Amino acid sequence: MFPLTIFISHFVSDFAFTNVYSPKFLDKKNYYKHLIWVVLVFLAFNFDMLKGWGILIVFFSLFIHVIIDLLRIKRKGTNLFFELVWIVVFLFLSYFFRSFFQNSFISEVFQFYIVGMVVATSFGSFLFRTFGVLEKHQRDTIGASERLAMYIFALADNYLWVIIAIAAGLAYKLIFVKKKNIKELFLSPIYGILSSILWYYLMLVLF
Repeated sequence: MFPLTIFISHFVSDFAFTNVYSPKFLDKKNYYKHLIWVVLVFLAFNFDMLKGWGILIVFFSLFIHVIIDLLRIKRKGTNLFFELVWIVVFLFLSYFFRSFFQNSFISEVFQFYIVGMVVATSFGSFLFRTFGVLEKHQRDTIGASERLAMYIFALADNYLWVIIAIAAGLAYKLIFVKKKNIKELFLSPIYGILSSILWYYLMLVLF
């Protein structure tokens, strides 16, 4: 494996607590709010690398991320292909500059754990919006929280609590959420289980 701090910075900036389909996200007048979040995320994951070539690499990566955001705004939208292309680009950047980030304060194991957490939660919400399980502008706080709990328990190898998390999530949606989305009701825990188990075995293989 190789350090993923540059990739994580991009991935978390665009998908954690963010809906790339939201009109507010695509409104250039509000972009400064997202830009503050992006800068904070890049600094949080790379603050100990801001020396020598590391400074240039981090700010070069940040610049590319901002260009991607501006492209979305110019296109007035995004799609799965667009997002996957830039995900691959940032994976390549992390690999290409890997030697500069070997001593990151975040271990490679924990970096991979964070990526899996975003895949299970916020990126899952993005996929649901992309494929019509959720409306493009719909929040997914409950589903993401449900999948987060499942991910944490699954990677702790505690499947009893995974089942409890699924049951609690379903109960909450059925009892307290007035608008019930049948597809999301069942696909959210299924996606949570599959992504969590996949990441569990990937970590076993890679680390």
